[in-house]
Amino acid sequence: MNAIAQCDTAARERHRTLDFIGLRAHATTVGLIQLCEELLKAGVLTPDGLERIKGAIKSELTVCNARVGNRTTFDDTLKRRLDAIFPQVDGAAPKEPVGPLDQFEDALVGYNGA
Repeated sequence: MNAIAQCDTAARERHRTLDFIGLRAHATTVGLIQLCEELLKAGVLTPDGLERIKGAIKSELTVCNARVGNRTTFDDTLKRRLDAIFPQVDGAAPKEPVGPLDQFEDALVGYNGA
């Protein structure tokens, strides 16, 4: 597989992940992720600041999905998925894989008739 196909595959997978976890404005979300990465590299954004940004996103998605049946599983899965798509902070533990869709679907049981 050539570099262009690999980038295309990675971009498609990121798009599916963003859509699935509820981040609908894909271009804006990708831009936010890139901005966070650039600000971290430049030393303008601290790891704590990045965690607050992810926390704000998680909070909004949790509010939007207030009827989720298993709140703890949903919140844990959402946090792992946000951690997986945002830039890694130097010295931090390696990212966990995003995981299969069925795992996240299990967290949504009871939401909108799922």
